[in-house]
Amino acid sequence: MRFRIYINKTGKESFLPINYQYELSAAIYKTIDRADSEFSKFLHEEGYLAYGKKFRLFTFSRIFFEQFKVIKDAGRIHHQGNAAFFEISFLVDKAAEEFIKGLFLDQEFVLGDKISRAFYQVSSIEAVQPPLFKENMRYRCLSPVFLRRKRSGGGEDYLHPENSDYGILLMQNLLSKSKAYELANQWDESPIGNPIPDFEFTPIGRVFKNGVKIKQLTEKETQLIGYSFEFELKAPVELHEIGYHAGFGHLGSQGFGCVGVKS
Repeated sequence: MRFRIYINKTGKESFLPINYQYELSAAIYKTIDRADSEFSKFLHEEGYLAYGKKFRLFTFSRIFFEQFKVIKDAGRIHHQGNAAFFEISFLVDKAAEEFIKGLFLDQEFVLGDKISRAFYQVSSIEAVQPPLFKENMRYRCLSPVFLRRKRSGGGEDYLHPENSDYGILLMQNLLSKSKAYELANQWDESPIGNPIPDFEFTPIGRVFKNGVKIKQLTEKETQLIGYSFEFELKAPVELHEIGYHAGFGHLGSQGFGCVGVKS
């Protein structure tokens, strides 16, 4: 299920950090926790398990501000208007639609750090109709796609979409999410299976590098590198559905890998 969440600024403060993804993720967890602490704990601490890894099967887009100005030198966004919206997707059954709407409606949250912050309230929420999924789809990033690969000697690489292994790792990630969702629902068989199916991944046009800081201005601050771009993907329909609802690549729950369909 995907939702578009409309928010309004409620205070006089109008500056927030460019790197607000972590704070928005925390606000989402807090919102869920107010209504269903067990589900929030499951998402945050446990997640869906597959192959010894945890998957939190949701993602969200960047915020689309009504009027804004980016102040790069200060690392701030000046939200000059009042309205904004973002999209959030959960890999859940449609039966959960009203429950999720109820979680977010009228909720208040703050986005900021030690330097500045802005206050918001959810004004409305609407379900977004899913596209007609086909084997061949074209997507545009609503938030950067983040894909990493561990090095044998330690550390990890953040892959560029033109890396020769990018498509394979993207498919492996989708298959792992599929397996995790399957196990959580106690299905007897995976709808796709474990081997990597035939696929074609093609970046289209310009690729934009996005450096994102997580836990900014704390001892645990981390710099991640994602990429925003358009791409075509030929793959089983089920994998398209998983990528659209749970995010493409890693760290969907931190605001990476949310896409829209390019018509």
